[in-house]
This record gives sequence, C-alpha cells and structure tokens, in this order.
Amino acid sequence: MKLKHLLIAVPCALTLAAPLGAYANDRIVMKNGDIITGEISKIVDDEVYIEPAYADEFSVDIAEVVSVHTDQVFEVELPGAEIVSAQIEVTEAGDQVLIVDGVQRPVTLADIARAEEPDPYYDWSATTNFNLTENSGNTDSYNTLLYAAGMFKHGDHRHRGNLTFAREEIDGVQTKDQDLLNYNYNWLFADPWYMGGSFTYERDPVRELDHRYTAGLIFGRDIFDTANRFMSISVGLGYSDEEIGGVNTSGMVGLWTLDYTQSVTDGIDFFHNDAVTYQFYDNNNTIIKTNTGFTFDLWGDLYANLSFRYDYETDPAPGVSDYDSTLAAGIGYDF
Repeated sequence: MKLKHLLIAVPCALTLAAPLGAYANDRIVMKNGDIITGEISKIVDDEVYIEPAYADEFSVDIAEVVSVHTDQVFEVELPGAEIVSAQIEVTEAGDQVLIVDGVQRPVTLADIARAEEPDPYYDWSATTNFNLTENSGNTDSYNTLLYAAGMFKHGDHRHRGNLTFAREEIDGVQTKDQDLLNYNYNWLFADPWYMGGSFTYERDPVRELDHRYTAGLIFGRDIFDTANRFMSISVGLGYSDEEIGGVNTSGMVGLWTLDYTQSVTDGIDFFHNDAVTYQFYDNNNTIIKTNTGFTFDLWGDLYANLSFRYDYETDPAPGVSDYDSTLAAGIGYDF
C-alpha cells in the first residue's frame, strides 16, 4: 500500500471504529434468545435501559430478561434498602451474580430494585421560573413571580435552596409583596438518611409580616432518588423570630418539609413541595406553604410551567386573610 493511501486509510479506520469503541460491552440476554449488546445505563422501575451502537437508548422489561452483564460498577439497591457498589455479572454456569469487592454474590434480577451509576463526587443543578400576568381596561393589574432553585452536592454533603419574589398590584394598590428564602444543608451520613440544618427568611409587608427568621435542625430521608422521580421528607425542631404588625414574638417551632418530582411522560414532569411550621408559642400558629404543578419541555433546557401556590396561617395578622393562593403560568430554564 502506498504511503498516501495509508495516510488516508488510517484516519478513516479510526473514525469508523471510534463510535463502536465508545460503547461498553454490556449484554442483555432475553428469554426469547435475543442478545442485546451496548451500554447499560440503569435498571429502574423493572426496566433495563441500554444504548446499542446502532440505536438510541431504549428499555426492556426485566421480566423478559434471563441475565444481565455490565462492564462498569453500579450502585445497586437490594431488598431491605441495602445499597452496594457492584458489577452485575453472569457466571459460566449462567447464574446471575453481583461482584462486590471482588466476591461473587448470588442474586436474581428480581432482587435488584435499582441499579444506577454512582453519583459523582461533585454534582449541581439549578433552575429558574418567571411568570407574568398583566391586565388593562376595567381593571388594571399585574402579577409577577420569580422563582429560582438550586442544589450543590459534594460527597455526602448536599446544599439545597430556593428563592421566591412575588409581586401583585391591582388598580395601583399593591396587594402582594413577598420575598421568601429557603436553605437546607443535608449530611447524608447513611444514604438515603440525612441530618442537617435549615434556614428560612420571609417578608410580606402587605400581610403585615415585617420579617420571619426560622432556623432549625432537621432529620430526613430520600424516599426515592432516581432519574424519573425524587422524594425527600424531613422533620425537625427550630427557633423562629418574627415581627407582625409591629409586634415581635419568638420561640420554638416544629418543622416538616416534603419535596417530590415525578416524570409523567417524556417531556412532562409533576412536582409538589410543601413546608409546615408549627409555632410552640403565642397562639400556636401553624404555617403551611405548598407549591404544586407541571413543567413541559419546550426546546433544549427551556420549559413551560404551570403551578399553584397556597399559603395558609391559622393565626394571621388582624384583618388579613388566613390564606393566599396563586395560579401561575410562565417559562423556566434548567442550567
């Protein structure tokens, strides 16, 4: 072969070979005899997800699978919420096993509740929503809602926070002026269990709330944490200081939070967050805040959102309604 032909042939061969080499030699053996090779990304909700070299990722029902082999190590959840780092392997006799620290551990595919790539040491996410409603004519009004949330995780330490700015004006009279900040620190000491602290700041002069600071210690658990759904619950005790209508009060509080997201279909997600604070002082006020809705993928990381917010207090300032609700639609962006 001439040198110039070799110089052409080698880059072409490397180009053709690169996509094939980019895929792991993972393997699924089906009950009907089919063998699917490619890169297995996860096992969740009784489905095995694989991306072969010739197609996009798809899933197969684990009930139709005889065995699974992976080259990479997964974080595997077993009965009793036991979680191990293991390679999923098949013995020469055809038995399904896990390789845990170099030791074979017999399992059945039904034993694997979840298998996903281990979380990276550093991980983060952020999103922001903007909603705007404006009316003119018989009634002049505008309503704006800006919401931003983020998460940063390093090792067993996780930081989560969100920020809300809500404004509303009707015929020149301001009817809402709310600022709300929430921050949570979680130490995942025995994943999915965690403990940590929380801090909340809120002001809403329209409701005569000059300020409300709440700090506490929390204990919680991630009920679900997969690519398709996340649910975390925490309880705790804390201390609150607030000024309503010029009167300052403070004391111990009980805390409850729930965060839940669920993929409904491809491109549509459901979310629900709620927080309850019970004040063990003054009039034993109970404060409830919820945010429920859907997001709809539009293009890339841009999405539309529809949400319903509901705030309730058993003992608000005199002359102020005990609840406040907002139905909002707008756009958002995931970073």
